[in-house]
Amino acid sequence: MTAALGTSARQALIALMVRVTQASNPDLRKSYRMEIDKATREELTNAKLITWTKGPRNAIFHELTEAGWVRARQEFTMPPPDKVSGAWLLHYATLRHLARLMERSDYKLADVYAEIDSGPQEHVEESPKSGREGAGELTNRVKMAYLDLAAHSGDLVSLHLVRERLSDVRRADLDRVLREMDRHRDIHLDPDPRRNALPREALDGAITIGGEEKHLITLGDA
Repeated sequence: MTAALGTSARQALIALMVRVTQASNPDLRKSYRMEIDKATREELTNAKLITWTKGPRNAIFHELTEAGWVRARQEFTMPPPDKVSGAWLLHYATLRHLARLMERSDYKLADVYAEIDSGPQEHVEESPKSGREGAGELTNRVKMAYLDLAAHSGDLVSLHLVRERLSDVRRADLDRVLREMDRHRDIHLDPDPRRNALPREALDGAITIGGEEKHLITLGDA
């Protein structure tokens, strides 16, 4: 049964879903002109839909749990909250269209919300060459790092070892390419079933997709 949530809690779920990764209130204010107040945070925490931690300067960072991702997906086909603005009515109409597309195409939430949203950006003209070749070069480097680390084709390799090989690449850039490669099945990213026994570097090297931490990588054509 779908948990009954207040309007602020439902909007917070959607904000964290589209953000993909953990977000603080300054992040949410900058990107979406909203924040998660104490009452909303407690409501979502008590429902086990989010977790939160304190970061630098006591900033609170919120993140969806696996149950939170499931509940956020339910918003796609639910009526909008009462007495919301027209912008939210349009948003829910968009979610309904997206839900139908996902059902027809057998898309999962992790296929749609795979790349971290950094918020609205000013449009900057970029030559096709620099954008595509940069991503293509990094894709090739990911594959080469995997091949150097894998003893045999198809072996699962710890993602943190790939990160070590590409330590000159910003984490946000590498994560973006990893998510894109996983979405196109160039690689497969998987959770490690021995998560509780993993060393800290392996945990820190994981990437979160669809609310699930992925610690291992293998080539998609292996």
